[in-house]
Amino acid sequence: MHNAPPVVFPVGRFVWGPRLSTALAVLVSGALASWLVWTDASASICAWALCAWLVALSGTAWWRAREFLQQGELAWDGEVWYCDSPLHTEEPIHLSLTLDGGHFMLVSLCSLGPVGRGAGVRHAYLCRADMPSRWHGFRCAVYSRRKAVVHAT
Repeated sequence: MHNAPPVVFPVGRFVWGPRLSTALAVLVSGALASWLVWTDASASICAWALCAWLVALSGTAWWRAREFLQQGELAWDGEVWYCDSPLHTEEPIHLSLTLDGGHFMLVSLCSLGPVGRGAGVRHAYLCRADMPSRWHGFRCAVYSRRKAVVHAT
């Protein structure tokens, strides 16, 4: 079985990602405020709830800022995926498909290089409209079989 041919595809922002996380934060904040008002919670319970809410809010703000790729390119050389973005600097990555909508894809990217800046799992939203002439090749590369990766010990 042959691997898919090399392809380079631009990665744009996932516009709905930050909006969805903001909507979720507002919804949870409203539910927490309603619960505190309706239950006539004591001052200590309100203080603990406020602390938990602030921790969750700051965690969401940190996650939101680093989770969604802003721009860059995904490149398939026939054997390995590479990501060229401010957070990934031309190092091999493991790409896995999270959601396939036909004309769009949500993929997760995991760095195969040393742990450091940009390490961890990130997500990228890819749309056919960004590069219609390369979409078929990109889909073939996403679904192609990878050769077994041999790690040196």
